[in-house]
Amino acid sequence: MKISLKKKYITGMGHRVTHMKIVPKNSAGRLVTYPVKGTVIVRENPLKIEQGVWTMEGIENVVWGDESDNLFEDK
Repeated sequence: MKISLKKKYITGMGHRVTHMKIVPKNSAGRLVTYPVKGTVIVRENPLKIEQGVWTMEGIENVVWGDESDNLFEDK
């Protein structure tokens, strides 16, 4: 899967992801491992959010491989 800003995503835990953007390079001009940035809605009321970063394939952690915070297309 390749992340597209035209689609909607949820995490493996079922949390909505909003305000997504792709920032492929850091301030030094180097490519980054996690270019996808977004806001994870952990709880709707009262609102609780977290910031998340992912690879272009939607992987949250390339080292440990835990899929609970990976991105999945919201159908």
